[in-house]
Amino acid sequence: MELRSLKYLVSLADSGSFTAAARERFVTQPAVSIQLRKLREELGVPLYEMSGREIRFTEAGWRVLDYARRMEDLERQMLRELDDLEGLQRGVISLGTIDAASIYVLPPVFSAFRDRYPGVELRIEVSSTLPLLAGLESGRFELIVGTLPEEESGGYDAVEVLRERLVPVAPPDHPLLRRRRGRLRALGDYPFISFHRGSVTRRLVEDALRERGVALNVSMEIDSQEAIRNLVASGLGLSILPLPTVRDEIERGRLAEIPVRGLRIERRIGLMSRRGRYLPSPARAFLRIAGEVLGLELPARLAAVRQAGGGYGKEDR
Repeated sequence: MELRSLKYLVSLADSGSFTAAARERFVTQPAVSIQLRKLREELGVPLYEMSGREIRFTEAGWRVLDYARRMEDLERQMLRELDDLEGLQRGVISLGTIDAASIYVLPPVFSAFRDRYPGVELRIEVSSTLPLLAGLESGRFELIVGTLPEEESGGYDAVEVLRERLVPVAPPDHPLLRRRRGRLRALGDYPFISFHRGSVTRRLVEDALRERGVALNVSMEIDSQEAIRNLVASGLGLSILPLPTVRDEIERGRLAEIPVRGLRIERRIGLMSRRGRYLPSPARAFLRIAGEVLGLELPARLAAVRQAGGGYGKEDR
């Protein structure tokens, strides 16, 4: 069985067509078809069925696909570990981060890392927490910075970076600001602009309000905090956002915080890595510098950096 056949199967599942799978792997479409036909013959079971242009995986196909993804991930880990033998003169870090962290948490870490390791490339993707967690699971990211779920997971190691308060905000002329009582209950009486359903931050907000008997009237769902902030300032609804992202707007008078007695919602932002997966030296070095810049205490198994010549230590060569 050839590893490339399994890689083609992964690309076929992800892209949905032989042509797109071939383009992704930089080969011709017939090459993909031939390799997958050989794989099917070797395994002795059909892996997928064709219905017009639609490709439907069989039960056996889904099981083989699961192993194919794991084997491709193992290959990536092996290559990263071999690269580590050359030290930290070069390399790549694949990092995923939520937009808030990329704006006001990570820039000094990026700067310090670039000064220390100019030959290591930082590849950064900004998204919301759940897609980042999926990317961490699949091996697309080595590290992510996102909102930590309330319930702990055994699938990743996490180091809390900061906690930030989430505050209700409105346009400065909103009628709710003129009320002296009942503001909490009244939050559900107005259009509310929220993060998409399934967002960790949205779940934190909705759970906190549900405990107090408040159901939000969600009129818009958007992933961008900047977009939500601007829509609220335009008078299209209320929202609850991290205080650091709205503080300047409140000071300039574009937004106003809604004082709500007894309501305190916090979210925790953390650095996460996949537990049980090999973490390359560049990623370990990034964690160590993040610890220095942000004042974090890293577990020893995450802070140690592999040195040229083998072994792990506190200093890089």
